[in-house]
Amino acid sequence: MSEPILFQASSLLVVDAQRGFTELCPQELPVPGGLEIVPNTNRLLEMPWARIDASQDWHPPDHCSFLGQRDNLYPPHCIQGTPGADFLPGLRTERFHTIWRKGYDRDFEAYALTAQHPAFPAFLRACGITTVVVCGIATNICCFFVARDLRQAGFRVLLVEDASAGIDVPAANLFQQQTKEEGQRLGIEYVTAQAVAS
Repeated sequence: MSEPILFQASSLLVVDAQRGFTELCPQELPVPGGLEIVPNTNRLLEMPWARIDASQDWHPPDHCSFLGQRDNLYPPHCIQGTPGADFLPGLRTERFHTIWRKGYDRDFEAYALTAQHPAFPAFLRACGITTVVVCGIATNICCFFVARDLRQAGFRVLLVEDASAGIDVPAANLFQQQTKEEGQRLGIEYVTAQAVAS
């Protein structure tokens, strides 16, 4: 990590840490290691951030990305009001300041929180935030896209790999190694929870 984190000007963003992305919901979109992110995510949640945000996939049952719909990419997952949309068991959600739902528009694919909530970077800036630490699911999809958008908006961005889980999606040309290389070129720092804590 290039320099220490100043917590008073930093926020944590927990991305889509939901049951539908784990083996708890095998018919949805289980990501290898999805459940295993909880201990390190909770470790991050205990730190003295200026604010803590979470995004939550909140899809209608006929979302455009689902198999049989327009984009035909993913099994139905994280459907509004179902167990798959719930946050991971044991996750310290009481630490969240704000939950930002996304993917709720049937015809709009919102990988990134910033796609559904374009004023989010300006909101963070107004809160005095200069650094955003990102973790969650999936490392190379929703985590990456919001990290990319925040980096391009001028924030220092760190992505915590051992508090995140990724999955290759060849049909969407989304690959973990390729995405990490792109992120590093953009200046996203890929770190561990221990590095953030130290």
